Amino acid sequence: MKHRPDPGKWFYSFIPFKVSTGGAAPLIPLLTMNLGGGPTDVGAVNAIGSTASMLGGLFWGKLSDKLNRRKVFLLTGFLGTAVASILFALAKSVHQVMAVNAIYTFFIAATIPLPILIITKAFRLEDWDYAIGRFNEIGGWAWVAGMVLGLVMARFLSLRDIFVVLGLIGLLSFPWGLKTIREVPLHIDRRVLGIYTGYVVEKFRYLPNMITHLPRFSTEGFGRLYISTILFWIGAMLYFTQFPVLLKSRGLGATELYIMSIANSAVSAYMYTRVGLRLRKTGGYGALKKGLGLRGVAFLLLAVSTFVRASVFFVLAFISYVIAGYTWSYISVSTSSIISRRAPPKKKGSLIGAYNLVSSLGAIIGNLISGFVVEALGFTADFALASSLMFLALVPILRER
Repeated sequence: MKHRPDPGKWFYSFIPFKVSTGGAAPLIPLLTMNLGGGPTDVGAVNAIGSTASMLGGLFWGKLSDKLNRRKVFLLTGFLGTAVASILFALAKSVHQVMAVNAIYTFFIAATIPLPILIITKAFRLEDWDYAIGRFNEIGGWAWVAGMVLGLVMARFLSLRDIFVVLGLIGLLSFPWGLKTIREVPLHIDRRVLGIYTGYVVEKFRYLPNMITHLPRFSTEGFGRLYISTILFWIGAMLYFTQFPVLLKSRGLGATELYIMSIANSAVSAYMYTRVGLRLRKTGGYGALKKGLGLRGVAFLLLAVSTFVRASVFFVLAFISYVIAGYTWSYISVSTSSIISRRAPPKKKGSLIGAYNLVSSLGAIIGNLISGFVVEALGFTADFALASSLMFLALVPILRER
């Protein structure tokens, strides 16, 4: 009996790439600060990266459709991201970090929407949810593994050396993908894709979502959700962008940031499937409200931590960051479910695009203003404002069921 080839064998080619990007994520703000950057500079670096990622998603999506190719752009994403990771080690100023981060996130954007398009060709329709979930499970744990590796290397290597090692690891995805990824020269109608449970990670740890075409802005009953979303992303970036800056100001470094990031990412990965099962009982809006409310408490806890001594601060900051990871599973899965299930089929593509655009703009705004808030009013005000925006994000959807 002939053995059927595994259509998801290429999923594993993403492991070196995810290990590399997962390990590098906490290092970029630390490198910015080591080069003399302050809260505003860290916010600017993140905002530039978010913008480059959003534009990259538009560029790669349009180009892959025009040339009717997917594989070559995934391989380009692997190669470009790995090379850019090594370039971080050569940055001598904050402005150079900004430039390298723009290149880095631009190439990362090539790897975000294209795997989903390949899956929709390689798998049967009834297997799409399972395949996308499996793809994200593999990538999610590889991301955590990259953070663990970064934690170990932080004990022995400098930040620059870690970037080089992670870049070399990322390069391994190129030959692996070259061998296992199959080309799928087919135009996909994005209206049937939806937003899939587990696919949306928190902006590739705080980069914009999958945008492959600029949408015609449409609400179709989701206006309240869009208002809630932009408030959420502004508040989320006020928190996440300045979190590493706060740690450094309290005398903590790469080791502590890695420990907290590992816990944050691991609890998110662990909760995705469990939250998906709970949605059958609570509904999408119920889970979203729970996530926003708990996240508001988590952000407020970090604001309170700014008043306490070092040992207590670490504990409170750790708890806050873990709750942030826990709540992300509720927020991401619920919004995915709400839009995918309630959007009219003929308008699903434009509604998903509008949701992603609103998310990206909110992230960019939050990144940009976070540094100014910290420098003008301090960390306590920044995290208190982030918490307030989480609670405000509840207001537009309170009556939704």
